[in-house]
Amino acid sequence: MISKVYSGFLWGLVWGGMFTGTYNMRSVVMKASAIGFIQGLRGYLPLVALYLTLLWFVSRRFEFRLVRNGLGFLILYALVGAVSSLFLSVETMTSLYYCGIYLAALTVVWYTLDRDDALDHLKILIYANYAIFFLLTYSLIPEALRVGWGNLPPWQQYTLPGGLGLIRTNGAGRFALAVIIIGGIRFLTLRTKIRWAFLAIVPPALFLLTQTQSRTSLLGLAVVGVLYVLIRGIDWRYVFVGPVAAAAVYVSGVAWRSRGSLDTLIQLSGREYTWKRGWALIERSPFLGWGFHSDRIMLDTEHMHNSLLHAMMHAGFIGGAMFIVAFIALWFFIWREGLFRKVRSLRGKQQALLMESMLIFGFLFSRSFFESTASFYGVDLLLLAPAMAYIVTAATRDTFGGEAAI
Repeated sequence: MISKVYSGFLWGLVWGGMFTGTYNMRSVVMKASAIGFIQGLRGYLPLVALYLTLLWFVSRRFEFRLVRNGLGFLILYALVGAVSSLFLSVETMTSLYYCGIYLAALTVVWYTLDRDDALDHLKILIYANYAIFFLLTYSLIPEALRVGWGNLPPWQQYTLPGGLGLIRTNGAGRFALAVIIIGGIRFLTLRTKIRWAFLAIVPPALFLLTQTQSRTSLLGLAVVGVLYVLIRGIDWRYVFVGPVAAAAVYVSGVAWRSRGSLDTLIQLSGREYTWKRGWALIERSPFLGWGFHSDRIMLDTEHMHNSLLHAMMHAGFIGGAMFIVAFIALWFFIWREGLFRKVRSLRGKQQALLMESMLIFGFLFSRSFFESTASFYGVDLLLLAPAMAYIVTAATRDTFGGEAAI
């Protein structure tokens, strides 16, 4: 029990650094007000988690076994980025800081996998993520209602609770889609009365998702719908999933966002110019890149809006190869183990949690083409890393024999 609480404590430290950064850690900001001090102090919390987990691994004389799945390759990517941050970054301490908090998320997940009851520890991290996503999504609903459905102004930003700042529509849409996945899967897989409570949380999240008109989240909704059908097979009981997803994508993405124009729907909102500028920098340091946070440092605070290009900015072709292999390795694992078919044999919470993890992975993978998913410390990474770890661990610890408790 104590070790599980400790896992939750470490994950809380990792989340503690969210929605802040070096911009809040300057002395002038921290001395300005109590809120400024707290915001600056929070930026150090993931580094505390990294320090504590590294102490654990040293004391345990650990073996680096994570190369067997995607997480191990993400750690290798970060280690290459650490070398780049130390020797090639134009702002060494800033790059090392952002590399450190990125590693913090991965090492805490790694810590949970080092436990005999790894599934139970991972469940703590995953349910903590769910709670935070529910809180953030529903904190945005009142503001969304004030704006109204279909009336979102251009470049609208939502206000996060507790003075955490602003979030763009893409970020809000990501929160909403995660809640839709969780609520929808729980309703469809559980056989108790609580399933109706999960159904009730879906419509407000769907309202927020469609209002944001976030194309990456709407694409994710379509991908999730397809993956769900592949997992469950053709079944008349789930025939409404496709039409609901299609209607949301059409109304929000086509009718509102693009006004029916295909050119407007598929245009990249200036991303191609950022990609061109970033690629020019990658060519100047092709093997190791420029260290973490280099896009913001060298591209006037812009970021790459593409995970692979972002990873290559951080760690060059070497680190970028490790990054992309992390996703390929997990997709290969899912195919090799036949998880789309095997998950059908599970029941209740076992089935729900594994299916949710697979759908979240699929959504964030599709998002990575147009956003910098998991290539830097951010909400996407914190949602993705435990899901990736859970998929592999659940599939390799006798879950399908009916013995493992999820």
